[in-house]
Amino acid sequence: MNERPRTIPVHLSLMRPILLMGGERELVLISAIIAAVLVLSLERLIFTVIGVVFWSLSLAALQRAAKADPQFSRVYVRHARYRAYYAAQSRATAGASSVTQGMPC
Repeated sequence: MNERPRTIPVHLSLMRPILLMGGERELVLISAIIAAVLVLSLERLIFTVIGVVFWSLSLAALQRAAKADPQFSRVYVRHARYRAYYAAQSRATAGASSVTQGMPC
């Protein structure tokens, strides 16, 4: 009999994050749309310069953030949903209790 445990190949393409130009896809597209609005709708040289500078700075910041964590926006949204304090409850279906400051008298 074969004593080795069974192995299942996991393809790298299933584990890689979806990045666009080195940054998180949704955030890169949002910053590109904002830069395009500045450049195309206002049609002045100063706003064109501001749009190009905004695009390059936001892309650099998003690329740097994606190097640290490719899914940092999803992690932040999940973190923001957590409450600072979870009151003790007697059962899973118990209602939420109110939290008061200080000691009860």
